[in-house]
Amino acid sequence: MENELLKSIQKLISEKEIDKDEVKQAHIDFIKKDLKQLHCIDKYIGDFPTFIEPVHLEGESKLGDDVLVGPNVYIGNNCEIGDYCEIANTIIFENVQLGENFKLQNCIIGPNSKLNFNNFQGFNMVLRGEADSSEELDKVSL
Repeated sequence: MENELLKSIQKLISEKEIDKDEVKQAHIDFIKKDLKQLHCIDKYIGDFPTFIEPVHLEGESKLGDDVLVGPNVYIGNNCEIGDYCEIANTIIFENVQLGENFKLQNCIIGPNSKLNFNNFQGFNMVLRGEADSSEELDKVSL
């Protein structure tokens, strides 16, 4: 991850108290400006993925079966996205694991997050940490 705006967003969401307005604006700026320059889909794993560009997948990320990714999605290195996920206008930092059947829109997933459960819908929020259920999840609405 070399992009300065991504580094800034990662720093903002690592704080205990998240400045929602600042995170929201940085997210919008990245989606509108920087992602269009980065978009890249080199490889993926899984049957029948659908991509709506711009989408950027870092090197070692793996996608499950029948995922819908995009538009405006950044997925960092070493991520695993479960089967049947739909992801739009979202930044997923490195080393993230998502369960199956996630629907994420306008979200930011913090680095090293392990969301080890299925069937979740998230809209306009920051998600971070490790959780085995949606109730355990550290989430901040934007």
